[in-house]
Amino acid sequence: MDDAEAGAGTDEAPESGSPRRALLMRYARPQMGAALVLWRVEAYLATPLALLFIATIGRWPAALAMGSLMAVFAAVFLFLLEDEPAVDDIRAWADRRRLGRLLEWLAERTDVVGRARRLAALLPAVMVLGPFWRAIAFHLFRMRRPAAYMLSVGGSFPHALLWTGLILGGIWSLLGPWIEQALLRTESVLEGIWEGLL
Repeated sequence: MDDAEAGAGTDEAPESGSPRRALLMRYARPQMGAALVLWRVEAYLATPLALLFIATIGRWPAALAMGSLMAVFAAVFLFLLEDEPAVDDIRAWADRRRLGRLLEWLAERTDVVGRARRLAALLPAVMVLGPFWRAIAFHLFRMRRPAAYMLSVGGSFPHALLWTGLILGGIWSLLGPWIEQALLRTESVLEGIWEGLL
């Protein structure tokens, strides 16, 4: 069978599962795959790592360490999601809904009023959203690349000061002594069991 006959069957009626294949071919690009894997790594490790930093180096140094780490994640996510068709399709999906009207209300005006609206939406975006969702939001806001990088990377520090330093550090300062006593009791029980086995 020659090459012309081998390729002839590709233009026929779609097989079952071909919409899924088309979806994967459109969105399963290496950049999107790397962004999704890093997003899950960041999501699963952020809180335990913040608590480990708080327990070892203290509340506010831990916040600065987490801010530095999240700034790296923010820069990587903005880079990986740049010109990604999935983000364009999210924007197109949002345009057909109430969220789209809100985004249009924020992104379309280029005058002083538009800048003020984006500035008002910026504080919740920086303080509440993590690096991945912040990158998505800034792409949906149609922010220019330098501004998005500056705000997302720079916004990681106030975000970490709030969540790691103030909130998790406050919880740790309240519960830390109890956790330490429970660990010491568990250690003494385990030592007793170990000595009983020997």
